[in-house]
Amino acid sequence: MGKYRGREEWRRLVDDWKASGASARRFARLVGVSAATLYRWRGSLTKSAKKPGSAALAKIVEVRATQVMSVDHFEVQLACGRRVGVPMSFDCEALGRLLRVLEGTS
Repeated sequence: MGKYRGREEWRRLVDDWKASGASARRFARLVGVSAATLYRWRGSLTKSAKKPGSAALAKIVEVRATQVMSVDHFEVQLACGRRVGVPMSFDCEALGRLLRVLEGTS
């Protein structure tokens, strides 16, 4: 019988998988689960995050205009002082994962 993992642990595993860039099969093998289970939890967590009133809360990050890096980029300064240059054509989910990793909330 496999190890019991709660919803929050699965949320962390799925976020770690996304941030790793590894395939589902490779990441699942590293953490001792099946790739199918990893995919199923990703789908479940994605659906619940889209429901109104879900437990997934967004962390508010203050964004202030500073110097313009270029016409096709903007800059985000994190609470820790780090700055991240972001292209105007950014992917919301990817940027969210990156910010969680940089802020240490993944």
